[in-house]
Formats: sequence, structure tokens, C-alpha cells
Amino acid sequence: MPNSYSWGDIEVNAPERILRINGHVVPLSGRAFDLLVVLLKRGGRLVSKDELLQAVWGDAIVEEANLHVHVSALRKLLGPGVIATVPGRGYRLTVGHGMTATSPPAVAPVALGSSAAILFGRAQHLNALHGQLANHALVTITGAGGIGKTRLALAALSEAAGRHADGVATVDLASITDPALIAVTIITALKLPSGGAADALPALLLAVRDLDALVLLDNAEYLAVPLAPIASALVRAAPNLRLMVTSQVPLRVDGEWVFRLSGLDVPSAHSEISAAEALRFGAVALFNERLQAADRRLRVDDSNLAAVLEICRGVDGLALALELAAARCPVLGVRGVAERLHERLRLLRFDNPTAPTRQQTLGATIAFSESLLSATQRHAFRQLSVFTGSFTLQMGLSVMDLPALDEIDRIDLLSELVDRSLVTVDAAEHPRYRLLESGRLYGLSRLGESADGEQLKAARRLHAQALRQHLDAAWKASWWLTEDEFVAQYECDLDNLRTALETAMAHDGPTAIALAGSATRLWRRLSLHHEALRQCQAAVALIDAHTPAELEARLWEGMAQLYAEVSSAQARPAARRAADLCAELGDAQGRYLALAHIAFSYCGHNRVAPQAEAAFAEMQQLEDPAWPPSVRLYGRKIEAGIASDAGQLEHSRSLTRARLELATACGSQRDVNAALGNLADLALMSGDADEAVRLGRSLLVRLRRRDAATRAIAQSNLLHALLAQGEAETHDKSARALASDMLETLRQMDFLLQVSAADALALLAAREGRWRAAAMLLGYSDASYAADGQARELNEERAHQAARALVAAHTAQPDFAARAVAWQSEGAALPAPRAMALGLELPVGRSAAYVV
Repeated sequence: MPNSYSWGDIEVNAPERILRINGHVVPLSGRAFDLLVVLLKRGGRLVSKDELLQAVWGDAIVEEANLHVHVSALRKLLGPGVIATVPGRGYRLTVGHGMTATSPPAVAPVALGSSAAILFGRAQHLNALHGQLANHALVTITGAGGIGKTRLALAALSEAAGRHADGVATVDLASITDPALIAVTIITALKLPSGGAADALPALLLAVRDLDALVLLDNAEYLAVPLAPIASALVRAAPNLRLMVTSQVPLRVDGEWVFRLSGLDVPSAHSEISAAEALRFGAVALFNERLQAADRRLRVDDSNLAAVLEICRGVDGLALALELAAARCPVLGVRGVAERLHERLRLLRFDNPTAPTRQQTLGATIAFSESLLSATQRHAFRQLSVFTGSFTLQMGLSVMDLPALDEIDRIDLLSELVDRSLVTVDAAEHPRYRLLESGRLYGLSRLGESADGEQLKAARRLHAQALRQHLDAAWKASWWLTEDEFVAQYECDLDNLRTALETAMAHDGPTAIALAGSATRLWRRLSLHHEALRQCQAAVALIDAHTPAELEARLWEGMAQLYAEVSSAQARPAARRAADLCAELGDAQGRYLALAHIAFSYCGHNRVAPQAEAAFAEMQQLEDPAWPPSVRLYGRKIEAGIASDAGQLEHSRSLTRARLELATACGSQRDVNAALGNLADLALMSGDADEAVRLGRSLLVRLRRRDAATRAIAQSNLLHALLAQGEAETHDKSARALASDMLETLRQMDFLLQVSAADALALLAAREGRWRAAAMLLGYSDASYAADGQARELNEERAHQAARALVAAHTAQPDFAARAVAWQSEGAALPAPRAMALGLELPVGRSAAYVV
């Protein structure tokens, strides 16, 4: 679009609003000048009176006589024949043939370079950004320092260059120290006329009025407050101008659309993928590119993938951190960098003279971000760094040690940290917040700098207290939420729980006891029995005469529940102590649960134990129909177990189906799976091995990652069923394949649930003629049951007797009987991992291909 016009001795510079005649500037009123520019732009075409009034006066109500006054003024200066009147219609210029029109220079082209061409894992972000720019005049890309805001913006500029008549441009604001220079910096960067005015903003607004361009205002963090009104004025003044801003904080002006940029994608921690598949993720692809740039011999492959993923996840997919980490690999190796990631603030650095100082090290990048905060914001940021992983709103507010601020003030403070990209927030209905790991480590390091680390210690104590309140609510909610809802809501608290327990175990016994007791439901639903029992045992050691009975009772009941699936001998004393404490407290529901654990520890012994009957009888007296169904499920489980021990298998099946129905209704998947497993067990007890195998296999299909404990039990039961089907080689091959899977599950569970599997493995070994392994497993099994003070269940007893019979039949060979006795004695002393490994020894005389 032209912006300068001349004919004869007359020159009109529209952007600078200057009229020259014979080289001299001639004063002209604003309305008259606007009127002249409108006529010049029409190039001799008719312009109606209404159009002129609207273009010059806008929506203001003016008389048509005003128009005549300004036209007359122009005719006196330019000559009477320059503007012709078309009666009743309007006006037009008559100098079109002799006039020269000069177009303004396009805005300065952005120097895109290689950074615009290489963009990893941002295709969806780029498309979304183009969508926002197409519909909104002002878009601010926000995100943590080093996350890749500028790189994404440059890619957007590159692709948009052909969509704007005046092109695209970039304005780097990083070097500006005086906010008064913002407007003139933009004018200079875009090569627009300034008119020499002392105040550059009016000249800037005039210069961009007819501009059709996309302009990037890069690195706006320092200048967000003074830049905000300028950006707002620019998009109001120029209808075809698009502004894209990169900043760690939004400008917060009307019409702004915020584009929040997260880290590059990283494969899930639970995914099992190859290097080729991993390279489809942006973080891995960028790391690989920078790795090869640092040393052409290095690349991401299957041999180093685990370490690469550890680095990518550890830095939250932060682009700058990935580049800095890759630069260290030629000297340290990928594994060496991964192992030292906890020292990232010092480790991740390089000397690049072309990069800003704040991007030379990861620590400097975070320090720059923190420098933009007020003292109060900085204090809150450091306090929040005590969280390991994500946290809820209430947890976050609880650790902000700011007594002068009420809850709303602290919510505003958290919002400011989110806006400044130092805290991220998910999009859930009940959102959770988190600091990027590198920022968290930086905040912790600054807290630790106080005298004797007192600030850090105080923040840790607040953190432990916040977790105590949170997990107390979780324990209460566990009885009413479905299992999926509970796990989805509270699994993400595991890392914070571990950190809080570490603090409380050392400094606050009651909080440690409360945390361990309240967390037992979560640990159990995630099959974390080994961790749970270790932490609970440590908490028990802190109990003293001052421990509140409520805390102690919850801890013992939770331990009894965990031990119930591991060791009856250890479950009973915990359950009895819980029952006694609940009786003292008048806690009927707590005593009901403790009695259920006592009864369960005596079930499954092929006879009805009087202790189980007595405990169940009291449970029936205590049970309240108003209790949550998930509590009353314990009664149905015990009732079915007692019927099974009494030999009433059909009745036990009926009770188990009722339990299954109740478990389904209350969304307790663990109890659903347990009931299905019990039905498979009952089928095998009844002699229907085929049905037991069918039910067992269908159960395994249902189980998920978090169901490791249930999986181990189900695999053991299915192994018994497969062996009970007969001695055909196909059955034994299926059993061996299942045994391999089962042992892997047991390893995940630290071999806590191995006892019932030992007899099945002994029978498999005997079937395959591995007499030493069979005898040792029989010895191990006998010793384990004796140590736990419990008898075998019917299916385990049958497998045990079958294995013993096969071993005994082989004793007719010379010297075998003595060796079998010695092997059994040796097996009794074995630790669980070594005993279980005997189950998969390669059969004698079989090829390696036999091992599935």
C-alpha cells in the first residue's frame, strides 16, 4: 500500500503526516490531512461524502458543512482544480495521471537461519499457534525459560511469511534496559519512518496503521508491564497487524490470547519401546540431533535408550536442558550424564559466545527467571520446591509460610507463579500443580543456603504436615471412591509421601505414624507391599506412650491388611492390636476390619478354625448396613472362606458370587479380581481343572500394571490348575511358560507372595525329572509354611502330595533317598529368590528351545 505521493511541486508523506510544497513543510489541520490521504489512496476514484465522513470522523456525529470547510482549505493550498466535486455524490482527485505513489518498504525480513528449519516434536503446537494467529491479533507464547518459545515462534514466522502483504519481522527486546526505548526499537527493527519525533509511540502507531504483517516481539519477560499498553495500542491501530510475543509471563491486556508451551514429549515411564520408536518423540529426537552434533559417533540406540529416557524425563523435555546435556555426552557418555543429573545446575553448561549469558547454564536460566519475581513471589516459589512431583491447591497453600497473606492472597500468588511459567498446572477438574524438576532443585538449593539450612528444614516440616492432612482425607475417601477413582486421584502423591516420611521419621514421630497408617490403602492398591511394610515397621518403632490411639490403631489395621496377603503369622498380632485399640476407642468399623484380618489369617487351612468362627461371629454383630459397601465386603469374603474350609464348596461359590456382585457395584476392582480368583480356586477344589484354567486365564487378561499382587496370586493358582490337568507335555510347556511369567511378577513383589507357588514349582520339576530341584523346593515349602504357622490350602496340598509321591517313587534308585533328604534340608535354608529360581532350571536332556 503506497504511503508517499507527489505531483508537481507537491509531496505528501502519509506516515509522517507531512505536506510539502516547493520543498517547504506546510501546516495542515489533522482532519484536512486525513481527508487528503483518503482521496489520495482512492487514486482519482469517486469517494462519497458518507465514506469521507466515516473515514475521517468515525462514529462522531458531525455536520456535512465540516467536510466542505476542509475541502476548501485543501483547494486553497493545492489549487482549485485538484479536488473535483461530483454534485450530490462526493469528491475525487484530478491529478491521478501526473501523480507518483511510493509504497512503504516491507518490514525487515526475519533472519530465520537453521533454528526455523529444525523443530522437533512441535508440529501440533505449530498448527495450533497458526490457528490462534489467524483469529487473534495478539498471541503471547509463554513457558519456562529454555523451553523453546523463540524456536517455535521463528518457525511460525517462516511459515507465515507468504500470508502477509508486508511480510514478517522479529524484534528482539532482550537488550533493552530502558522501557522508554521499546517503541523506537520496534520502529528501527521494522525499518519504519519515525518522523524524528521525541515520543516514538505516536509515530509507530501511524507507521503501522496500514501494515499487513506478522511481527514477533521476542524475549519480553523484563518488559511485560511497559510493553503491554504498547502492544495493545499497536493491534488497535493496525487492523491487519498480527503480534506474536514470547515471554515467561503474559502481558495481561484485553484481546491477548495466551499460548502456553510445555516441554517436548517424552515416552511414558511405563512404556516399553525401541530406540526407533522413541525417536518419534520430540525430546528424544532433539537430544539425538544435538548428540550427533556434539560427536558424529554418538546417537540414540537401544543400548543407551534407558539412559536417554532418564535424561529426557529428568529435565521435563526442556529443550535447552536437552541441548546442554547432549553437549556433555562426548566426555561423560550418556549414562554418565544420566547418573549425574542430580547435579544438573552445575553440570549442564556450555561456553557459546553467541548465546545470551542466561542460556549458558541451566542454573543461569532458572536464576534469570527467578530474578523477575518480587520478594514474596520468590519466597513462595522456593517454599513450593519442597514438593516432589505434583501437589493439590490445598497442599500448595499449606507450605507457603506467609502468615500475613490470607488464602485468597496465596491463591493469587500461586496464580502469578503459574503465569510466570515457574509452576505448571494440569487441565483436570481438580487441578494439580508442579514445578519443573530443574526449577525445583534450584529452589531447594536456595532454601538450603540459609543458616544451618533452617529455611529448608522448616519447609520440609510444613510439607510433611500438608501430606499428613492430605492422606488422612485419602484414607477416608478410599472407602467411598471406586478403586479407579482413588488410584487416579492419589497415585500421584507417592513421591511426596516418600519425601514426607523421610522428614517425619527423623523429626516428627506422630506425623510419621499418621502418614504410614493413612497410606496403607494406597500402597496396597498399587501392590507396593514391600515398601509399605518397611515404612510401617519403621513407624511402629516410633510408637510410645504419647502416641494417640487413633493413629496407632490405623497403622496396625493397615499393617494387618498388608500382611494378610503375605504372612498369617505376622498379620495376627497386628490385627489383634488394632482390634483392642478400636474397642477402647469405640470404633466399631475399625474393630470390624481388624476382626476380618484375624479371621482371614485362619482361613484356607482345609478346616474351620474356631478363631475364624469367633471373629466372624463378632463381625456379624458389629456390621452396620450404613457402612460403605467396600467395608462390608470384608464380611462376605470371610463368610465364603469359612464355607470353603467347611467343605461347602457350592455354598462358598454362591457367597463368592454375591461378593463379586457387591464388589462390582462399589467399583472395587481388586475385590472383583479376588472373587474371580476364588471362583477359579473353588473350581479346582471341586476337581474341574479345565474350568479353573479357563477362569484363571480370563482373570489374568483383566489385570493391570498396578495389580502385581493379584497377578502373582492368580498366576500361582493357574499354575496349580495347569498341572492338575494332566501330565501331557503340552500342559507342562504351558506350565513352564506361566512359571516364567510368575517369577517375574514375584521379583516385582520382592518375593513376598511366593509360598503358595513353591509346591506347584516342585511338581513341575518332578514332572520334568529334575529331582534335586523338586526335593529342594519341597523342603523350602515345608519350612516356609512352618515358619508362618499356617497349613496349606487344598489345591496346594494336592500339588505337594503329588510332587512328594513322584520324588518318593524315584527313591528306589541307589543312594537317591539319602540325597533327597539332604536336598530337602538344603532347600529349607534357601532364601526366596534362589528357591524360586529352581523352578525354571533347564530340564535334563531337553534342548534350550524347550524353555518358553
